[in-house]
Amino acid sequence: MYAITSPYGDDGPVAGVHFTNGRATIDELGAGARLYFLRHGYEVEQLDDTDEQGSTGDGPPPPPATTKGRSRAKEGAAPPAPSR
Repeated sequence: MYAITSPYGDDGPVAGVHFTNGRATIDELGAGARLYFLRHGYEVEQLDDTDEQGSTGDGPPPPPATTKGRSRAKEGAAPPAPSR
């Protein structure tokens, strides 16, 4: 979840996010919208939603957000030709 605060205290939609009294809370925020808000002086805060998911600490940790290693597209690719 993300909390976004407008520097203008406005109401209504901005970049697909509805603001009330200059504040909005949304579940997901795309990279483009995040950049827009940051470039225009908005405060973007990622909220810790671990408690909302009911985590008790009994299970395994969640999977990593990113994967490590080579991408599949590069596995069969030939090395680039040397430049002259």
